[in-house]
Amino acid sequence: MQDRQKGLLLTALGMLVISPDALVLRWLAGDAMQILAWRGLLMAFGLGLLLTWRYRSGLSGAFHRCGWTGVGCALCYCFSTLCFVHAMGLAGAASTLLIFSLSPLIAAALAWVWLGERLALRTLLAILLCLGGVLLIVVDESPGSSLGGNLLALVAATLLAGNFTLARSQPAVDMSPALIPGALLVSLLGFIFGGTPDFTVQQWSVLALMAGVLLPLAFMLIQLGPRWISATEVGLLLLLEVVLGPLWVWWLLDEAPSAQVLLGGSIILLALLAHSLLSWRGEAAPVAV
Repeated sequence: MQDRQKGLLLTALGMLVISPDALVLRWLAGDAMQILAWRGLLMAFGLGLLLTWRYRSGLSGAFHRCGWTGVGCALCYCFSTLCFVHAMGLAGAASTLLIFSLSPLIAAALAWVWLGERLALRTLLAILLCLGGVLLIVVDESPGSSLGGNLLALVAATLLAGNFTLARSQPAVDMSPALIPGALLVSLLGFIFGGTPDFTVQQWSVLALMAGVLLPLAFMLIQLGPRWISATEVGLLLLLEVVLGPLWVWWLLDEAPSAQVLLGGSIILLALLAHSLLSWRGEAAPVAV
């Protein structure tokens, strides 16, 4: 399997695994900082187990190779997570995920400024089609206006794009270990400003599954993607969560989207599928300016 194909598969799989995250956050409906305290701790623990299994005795060396770029990835992950969870509570899942979908454009700008990459025509066309699908959803949805929540979602998208671009800048280095200190920082801030939520056994079980198993696996896969594909393509695949998130809510919380939302989601999915198939046959890397 070629590196580009590997990057596309790993990133897409990571997005599929993380897609129920918004549903879980809405279902828990607890204080944001209290959720973040345990979410960060469980994320760090689960990712630590995965990376220990992967690197064995070489884990300390994997941390060292991340260097200052890893510090940047950790900080981007930490504050992106803080902003995302708070935005979910203020602006709602739909608005947050839709604004989060702007990260492909932000990643494109960052990759152009930092890495000197120019975009393939297929990526530009896919972004335009996806934005058209997102626009249909935005026009239809009215989850409740929250300027603060929308701004936090925009900051979260920018920081996530920065994380991807930093990982892309060091393609020979796995930046997944850098997410552990980032998650621990999230947890520390959560315990300082929040505490322990009063959840039922069922809620604790779901939180443990999502934060301790699915999130570590998803972010490890997503963090590996930028080693072989551009930050913009990683961000483009992030749109999978924008479509799948509402579908999870529809299925489990019985909140059916309108026909216009379904049309917008279909456009996004078709654009992503076409882009992935073209990228599968494309050249191994984007052309540098």
